[in-house]
Amino acid sequence: MSAAKKGNETSPLIPKKPVAQPYSPGGETATNSSGLSSALSQRQRILNAFCILVTEFCERLTFYGTSANLLLFCSNVLKLGSPWPSTITLLFQAVLRKVVGKAEATTPKGTCFLTPLLGGWLADSYLGQFNTIYGSSLLYFVGVLLLAAVSITNDTLKTVFANSARVVYFIIALVLITFGAGGIKANVSPFGADQVKQDGPRAVQSFFNYFYWFINIGALLAFTVVVGVQQADIFSGYAIVVGTMFLVIIVFITRRNKYLVRPPGGSQLTETAKIIHNAIKNRNQNTGGWMDGAKVRFGGKFDDAQVEDVKAVLRLIPVFITFIFYFAAYSQISTSVLVQGTFMKLKFVDFSIPAASLSLVDIVIILVLVPLMNHAIYPFVKRTGIKLTYFHRIGVGYMLMAASMLVAGLIEIKRRTVWQHGAICTQIVLGESHNASCFSIFWQTPQFLLIGCSEVLATITGLEFAYSQAPEYLKGVIMALFLAASGIGSYVANLLVAVVNNNWYPAKDPNQGHMEYFFFMIAGLMTLNFLLFLYIASSYKYRESSPQSKDTEDDGSCIL
Repeated sequence: MSAAKKGNETSPLIPKKPVAQPYSPGGETATNSSGLSSALSQRQRILNAFCILVTEFCERLTFYGTSANLLLFCSNVLKLGSPWPSTITLLFQAVLRKVVGKAEATTPKGTCFLTPLLGGWLADSYLGQFNTIYGSSLLYFVGVLLLAAVSITNDTLKTVFANSARVVYFIIALVLITFGAGGIKANVSPFGADQVKQDGPRAVQSFFNYFYWFINIGALLAFTVVVGVQQADIFSGYAIVVGTMFLVIIVFITRRNKYLVRPPGGSQLTETAKIIHNAIKNRNQNTGGWMDGAKVRFGGKFDDAQVEDVKAVLRLIPVFITFIFYFAAYSQISTSVLVQGTFMKLKFVDFSIPAASLSLVDIVIILVLVPLMNHAIYPFVKRTGIKLTYFHRIGVGYMLMAASMLVAGLIEIKRRTVWQHGAICTQIVLGESHNASCFSIFWQTPQFLLIGCSEVLATITGLEFAYSQAPEYLKGVIMALFLAASGIGSYVANLLVAVVNNNWYPAKDPNQGHMEYFFFMIAGLMTLNFLLFLYIASSYKYRESSPQSKDTEDDGSCIL
């Protein structure tokens, strides 16, 4: 008899943790322990995961296609005066900026994590992941459909409603998209991983690798094809994202009777808060850790299994904290690194390179490296007998990020030296004339390569780690909390800019300062963050149900 069962029998007043039911197709809970393994064949589970990957690809393409030209839409179509176009764009993209791919590099920073946290809470507590994703997709579709209608600029539509009404419908569309995307983001990755979980940790690792890969494919198409169409015809561009969002719904519900579904577990955040409160109240009544005070055998009100799950959640927080500064460093790709690029040589013989285009190097390295790591490097390392834990991969990713900032600093020294020696290129960037250094922007390629490698090791593994360590009934909320670290990291990055003087961060003209000092500072802080991570990792205890808490290696094959 398990400790949880014993606890509930000895005290009928103890609140019961929801029993982790086996998954079953169609959202119905299986009644026997074999339901998980016998419900679907491996081929069907792969199809489930593939549909979810395509769903994520289409949703990200829709989101980036919606947000990329939002500022121009506000100013040119809605005729909103300053500062409303930039403010609306910032708020919309900030609400949903997450750790989800390279297109984030071109968006404003900062975040409000309300909608993903709300989506995770609803799925875990009441609706379940399938219903939350499906319902959010419908909201999302209505939002982009309304946005496309507002983008019609012909005289017929202008006679239907005034410009003030168009603005109202526009705001309603953004609100619907915001809540729809938040509900999807918090749940789609854990829901997809659930489909292949019973095939072993290699299958889960493979899923998260390709999850991130599909995100970057969506970003790439959105910032090339969709943005190009929008600049030629705004309505046609938004009509594309209506189509891709409709495809999200169709692809996702194709397997609606085949998905492996976990039932919601009730209001577990409230229950978690009660356990923590009870532990604090009884913290002096036990000889173990302070959380043990909530256990029945130490005078508390909860069984051992419930308390251990809450411990698992609390152990995640220090690890998530280290990701905050990682994302602060990562956010430089669209701020200081972009400023650096605009003051490098952009114009060549027959063409001119947009300053932000080097981020495509990051996308390309991710698209190449993900399948390479998944099908070659990770299996090879495993065959050599080396066990790469979550923390090994994340730690290497952290150091690669530090290295990228170090390289950025060295490139900045060279860039400004070339400028000081009179090799000056006058060029127009976004309507402004710059006296740039004749040092080619292609010299930024190494730092983008390092950032891309870092993402593959740290960000993807971070998603996998959060999923594996979260209790079954809190996966949506925990994944949303991990994603929230990205937004907090943006705030930290903004704080660092505010703290340093203008000589270290001369955003208007880096030729007149020493931006390399700022890059070196980020590299140094990232190294200190890595050392903090090592300290946390040295004492971290994996959940007993985690594949990396066991001594045995997973023998399952990579099925994706």
